[in-house]
Amino acid sequence: MAKEGRIVLRDCVPDGSIDVARVKTGEIITRSWTFRVNQVPDLQSVLDAGTFDPRNILRGHQGELYDGDGNFLAEVNEWTLQFNFKNQEYQAAGSKWEWAIPVAQSATLTFVETVIRDATLLQKVMNGLKKGQPDAVLNFMGVLKPNNM
Repeated sequence: MAKEGRIVLRDCVPDGSIDVARVKTGEIITRSWTFRVNQVPDLQSVLDAGTFDPRNILRGHQGELYDGDGNFLAEVNEWTLQFNFKNQEYQAAGSKWEWAIPVAQSATLTFVETVIRDATLLQKVMNGLKKGQPDAVLNFMGVLKPNNM
């Protein structure tokens, strides 16, 4: 029986566009946030738990956002983790075959449905805008549950 797995993402900084509010009459206000993950994601607990076993269908359960000091800031109910790869093309002399040589990789975290529990989150992002640099360095933990839980 597979167990739940946890994905831990450290040193996340705002990246791209961040919605302060997405308003639609009669619906809950949502925000779309995108962060670049500056440390290699900790996936070992997910692999050890068997959650990435292709025989199981993963379902996201919850996400939690913390500041750099470990203070809980927001509950994240809808999130996505993407790995991005960059390759350099190489073609040996006299060969018609072109190779892809890996040169860089990164991870991007995006979440939409966020319940902010501490206004510090928005304050850190807005203070960073005033200074012209990201002031919000955050940590995220996502929990994945296999279909048998």
